[in-house]
Amino acid sequence: MKSRGRQDATVLSELTRSTVRSPMTTEDTFPNEDADVDRRGRVADLTLRDAMLVKISWIRSFLAVAERGGFGAATSKLHLSQSRVSAHISALEELLGFALFERRVRPTVLTEPGRIFADHARDALDALQDGIEAARAALRPGYGHLVVGSYPSVSSAFLPSVLACLNASHPAMSIEILEGNAASLEAALSSGAVDVAFRPLQPPVRDHRLTTRALWRESIVAVMRDDDPLTAQARVGVHDLEGRGLIGNPSGSREDGGGFDLRHAAGEAADSLNIAYLTDQPSTLVSLVRAAFGIGVISQLALATTTTDGIAVREIESPTAFRDVALFWNDQSSKNPSLDVFVDAVARANPPEIAQRLDA
Repeated sequence: MKSRGRQDATVLSELTRSTVRSPMTTEDTFPNEDADVDRRGRVADLTLRDAMLVKISWIRSFLAVAERGGFGAATSKLHLSQSRVSAHISALEELLGFALFERRVRPTVLTEPGRIFADHARDALDALQDGIEAARAALRPGYGHLVVGSYPSVSSAFLPSVLACLNASHPAMSIEILEGNAASLEAALSSGAVDVAFRPLQPPVRDHRLTTRALWRESIVAVMRDDDPLTAQARVGVHDLEGRGLIGNPSGSREDGGGFDLRHAAGEAADSLNIAYLTDQPSTLVSLVRAAFGIGVISQLALATTTTDGIAVREIESPTAFRDVALFWNDQSSKNPSLDVFVDAVARANPPEIAQRLDA
């Protein structure tokens, strides 16, 4: 099943998409005559409203150009030639009677009327998709489609058990997964790009419309080369990390939660530490440790997704050396009946073995 059309370009640029199950597909091709319509004659027919003349293919091309910032960039998303995309935009602009893009600016930006129209166009495609899914659900009991936000350690260590449960009880349900970090997942939730998302409870979300269900707690640990002097200790104190180059995750600015696990574990001493590298990938963090670039600080579940040959792992002596993971969604805006089914399946699933279940 294709993407639902409500994704914000900034949000989706930071996310990785995968579709777990897709019982139905929609061809992503358009007839050659899409742009070759008798526009003048049809617009002259006053018995038709403007909206009835707009082709969905024109809207999809328009939104793709708006999200990608250029006609050329939109072609890879639509699998159309640039001339076809340009023809769609020209046809739409002629029908609407105004320019959608400021073409003298690079990257291509929307005009003010174009920006207003884009918001309504996304909503229209969303409503149409919702209608399609509702009709399919009526025809096929149990059918549903849900877009789930996640990050790699949850996707590999927890989601498979949830999906297995759903496949047994709701075999017609399709799950689409978008992966990102805490900041991009919150943005995706707020924009409606995802229906529900796994995310650490900290740093706190800024969108107070979101409903939260706490799931589990996992430890934040220190990782070092197996010849590091600190391996002689059963546990590592925060003071042991002072003066050492540290490698943390995720990447990004401090305001966006960059290096949050490391800072959270260190507590009040965080500002005195030397955070040398930040990365989103556990495998990269371990590789940097193995190459003697410093000591890594990472959640135990994230560490479990990569190999640790030549690496020693030690607990950190700190009351805040943990990460709490939760499920987030927006009850007020979501009308997707599959959401309740998914939340229930997550609540019933056992947390990863190295994590401790939290009360909801």
